[in-house]
Amino acid sequence: MSCCLAEIPPGALSAGVRALKAQAMNQQISTMTSPATDIRDTKHALRKAIRSKVSAASNDALVRQSRAGQDLVLTMSEYMHAKRIGVYLSMPVGEASTDILVRDALYCGKAVFVPYLHRPKGGADSGNGRRVMDMLRLQDVAEYAGLERDRWGIPSLSDESVAGRENAMGGVGLVEKGEVEGELDLIVVPGVAFDAEGRRLGHGAGFYDEFLARYCEGGKRRKPYLVGLCLAEQFVGNEVEIPTTEWDWQVDAVAVGDGRFVTCGHA
Repeated sequence: MSCCLAEIPPGALSAGVRALKAQAMNQQISTMTSPATDIRDTKHALRKAIRSKVSAASNDALVRQSRAGQDLVLTMSEYMHAKRIGVYLSMPVGEASTDILVRDALYCGKAVFVPYLHRPKGGADSGNGRRVMDMLRLQDVAEYAGLERDRWGIPSLSDESVAGRENAMGGVGLVEKGEVEGELDLIVVPGVAFDAEGRRLGHGAGFYDEFLARYCEGGKRRKPYLVGLCLAEQFVGNEVEIPTTEWDWQVDAVAVGDGRFVTCGHA
């Protein structure tokens, strides 16, 4: 029996192709955690598979998921009671947007800290050219709306504006001195993938893991509540255990774009 393409509803063919691709990716991902495989190779393969799943999703679906995931965070008691939060500024594609979260937090009068990447001029990392992340304070919605985007399309703080900004570590700019006005209550963390136990697969640079290690070093500050925000394609649930090392930080909860909110029990 022949099949006339004209009889197939508009969009059904592309949706079917996306579904088949997603099924194949799920099967591929589920075979990636062999203990005999080097952890770096496993992470690399998992990143590649997850990014392929995300790229196969429709733009409309990703927009809907971004809104749904942010809505979950907005209703968290940890968010509603937070006075000082950290949040990533999102890429235009490939991850859940944080635009609604940032605007809501600023409108509500929360102190909002966002990433700033730089190469230290002094200290342990100054000689190797390695970039580190600090979290610096945004002033208001108008400033946020006017941020220029970097080469990845991420709204970013300008180098010229850094010196006068409050640093989440204390002090202003990149000088971590002086009394801290308060500790971060919550950080919204990005990731390429998350599992049901709160294990996180980042992009590979280690910016958040290194920042959290510095922030909590020696017990001088309490650990903020960490919530991962991701698309459904980035949540592997119990199907895969994301490989981790001793310096990888796990999140306390994951807000997923399909409406799931997973508490991981690490608070």
